[in-house]
Parts: sequence; C-alpha cells; structure tokens
Amino acid sequence: MIFHSRPRSELWQLFLLVIVVAGSALLLPADPKGGPTSVKFDQERYDQLARKPRDIILIGNSMLNTRLDKRVFDAMAKPNSVGYLAEGGTRSFAWFLKLKNFALVLDPPPALVFIFYRDYDFTLPGLKLEGGHLETARTFLKPEDEPLLEFHRTKGMLPAPSALDRYLPDQLTMRLRSRVKDLAVDIGAAGSSPGGGTRLQEELNRLFEFQNLRADVFDEGASVNDILSHESKRFTTDPAQTLLGQFNSIAKARGVRLVFYRVKRRPDAQNTVVQDGDLLAYTGAFRSWAESQGHLLLDETDDPRLTLAMYHDGDHLGKAAKAVFTQLFFERVKFCLPRPPHRVPPP
Repeated sequence: MIFHSRPRSELWQLFLLVIVVAGSALLLPADPKGGPTSVKFDQERYDQLARKPRDIILIGNSMLNTRLDKRVFDAMAKPNSVGYLAEGGTRSFAWFLKLKNFALVLDPPPALVFIFYRDYDFTLPGLKLEGGHLETARTFLKPEDEPLLEFHRTKGMLPAPSALDRYLPDQLTMRLRSRVKDLAVDIGAAGSSPGGGTRLQEELNRLFEFQNLRADVFDEGASVNDILSHESKRFTTDPAQTLLGQFNSIAKARGVRLVFYRVKRRPDAQNTVVQDGDLLAYTGAFRSWAESQGHLLLDETDDPRLTLAMYHDGDHLGKAAKAVFTQLFFERVKFCLPRPPHRVPPP
C-alpha cells in the first residue's frame, strides 16, 4: 500500500492523536447539560431590527428563506414595514425566542407576526436543539429562558452528550477529520498510479455535487415531520408538551396578532399532498384554537398553483419559483396586513 501524499511521520501523529482523544473521552466527565454555553444573545441583530418601526415580522426557517423574495414582498406590502427572522433548521423553540426576545420587545411592537411552519413543527419544541442548532437558538436567548430551554431539550429525547463535544477543541476536531479523510482517500487509491488520490478526490467531489443528489430526499428537515409517533401528532397547548400556549399569552400581552402559516409540502406528480387522518385532525384543531384566540392559521397545502416543478430539494422551492410564490403569498395575506397595501401592478 502506498501513501503517496502523506509522510509516515504524519501517520504516526494521526495514530497518537486518536489515542489522546479516546483517552480524554474516557477520563473526563461529560457536560451534564450537553450543550455549548458560549454563544450569547445577538444584540447587534436586535439593534438592526429595531432601527425602524416594523408593522410585520416574519419568523421561520428555510421554508421562509427559500420561498419569499424579501425585496419584492417589501415593495408589495408598503406602506407596511417588514422585518425577517429566519434561520435554516430552526424549530418552534427558536421561533418562540425570536417572538419573545426580538419581535415583541420592539417599541412599538409589530401588529402582525407570521410564523412559517410545516405540519407538526410545533408539537416537539425539543427538536433541533443540539449542536449548531442550539448555538443558533442561543443567539435569541435571554438568561430567564435557560430553564425552559433545558426542560424542552430533555423532552426532545436527545441522545446523551459526548465528552468530545465539550473537551475536544474545534480546531483539533477539524484536523482529526481532515487527516482521517486524507487517509481514507489514500487507502482508496492504493495501487493506482501517482496522482490516483487526487483523481479519486475529484471523482468523489463530482459524485456528491448538490445537483447530483436526489432532490426529493435532500431536505433532512422534512423527515422529522414524517416519523413522529401517533401521540406526538395530537394537537395540544399543554405547556408540558408544546409552547403554543406561551406563544399566545405573550402575543396577547403586547396586542400582537399571530398568523401560523402552513407551507405546502413537496407534492406528487399530480401536485397533490397526501394527508392522513392524524394530520387533517391536527391542522383542524390547530386552526380552531388559533381563531378562538384571535389569531389565524393560513394553509397553502391545497393550492394547485404550487406545482412540483417549483420545488428544488425536499420541501424547498427553487430560486426561479420565488417570484411566483411571493405574488401568491401576497394575494393570500393582504387582507390581514395592518395597513392596506398600495395598489400593486400585475407582474
């Protein structure tokens, strides 16, 4: 076996590094809370949001970012001023923090807050509260939210944290991964001519190019909504299970109306989204509760104008579909905007 791109001394370094890392994991206790605590509230982002009054705030994740052309919607919604709080991968706990610590503390608060969601996104607030997603959530977190965060992280049934998450420096982790990857390429190219490792790496890069992956399964966030237990698909506002009660109470305290905006999941070839009995019952109960509290639930799932051709990966829309979606979204929501929008010419 020829390791043409790595000297023997470096292979020994890799071996010793693995021994040190494994020993550290065994000797040091894991972080009982299982998460980073270094990321703090993003005051700069809040200040940027608060620089001018906002009539409308839109909260969400990639379901918002891949659908709405913000510049176009800003123009359509005038004279209403719009603010956006959307990070990919976030779920209802992060959305709650955005509402509580960003939107509702604005002076004056917005009159209307949209929250983009998929199917059961509100049922398990503990989802997506690990790793980088937890760090993102912490940028919206205030100290008084820590107990609520830990409660829902526990309810999210997260795996036990690894000691490596706390004790292995990021730089060392990256070096370790890089060397393991290089070693794997060397092994895969063993016996080939000089430059075989480079050619193998180029072929792997080509194979895993984004456009070569299956578009209908790349959106890993979609699967979370599809594997929930029957019990997790029941609508409830019990504070021990969801944050919907808290969404409602803090919004009412500031006189803010919420619009829960359910996006259309990736349809089939007939542009239909199949919904089982659990999902229909959940959405119906969700809508009834929202309206009873003075809020709204808008659902685009049955809109035939959102076709399969508009989707890119998973439930995400492609860039070319943004203009069409933004027009459809505006037509769907203009009736509830705080101030009547100016007349908009057809696209």
